[in-house]
Amino acid sequence: MRNRIIVIGLIALVGIWIGSRSNRPVVEKTSTAETIRKAWNDPHARKQRAKLRNKIEKAASR
Repeated sequence: MRNRIIVIGLIALVGIWIGSRSNRPVVEKTSTAETIRKAWNDPHARKQRAKLRNKIEKAASR
């Protein structure tokens, strides 16, 4: 009788554990191309590239 209660308890714990993991959202991995595209279109990155471009143009015109 005691063994049967232990087995039922273990089954219940495993069921609870599986049930708690089943409702987690699935995060889709983005491709490398998508990551690079997002980094390129980032406003801060655009501003940094423009500053660097101006700096290089000034240095080249001297």
